[in-house]
Amino acid sequence: MNISFSPEAEVDFAGMIGYLAERNPMAAAELGRRIFSALDKLASKDFDGPEQTLKTGDVVRSWPVPPIRIYYLRRADALWVVRLYHQAQPPIVR
Repeated sequence: MNISFSPEAEVDFAGMIGYLAERNPMAAAELGRRIFSALDKLASKDFDGPEQTLKTGDVVRSWPVPPIRIYYLRRADALWVVRLYHQAQPPIVR
């Protein structure tokens, strides 16, 4: 199954990894590896996270990769990453 990112998720990923890389490049690389490892497992359909409703009203699933939470949708041909969100930020779910 393919993994696709929404434009917002691309910005989220670039921002958080870029911010961390300026301060600790090794930690940024490790976080990126952990995020993509979780996405690969989610794409394999072996498991799913709980459903949550974003403040936009969209119903998505979520999966933690501390300190990040992945918000995603499962489509027929792809795992669609809606947002990647740092858990220290104000919530984006209801």
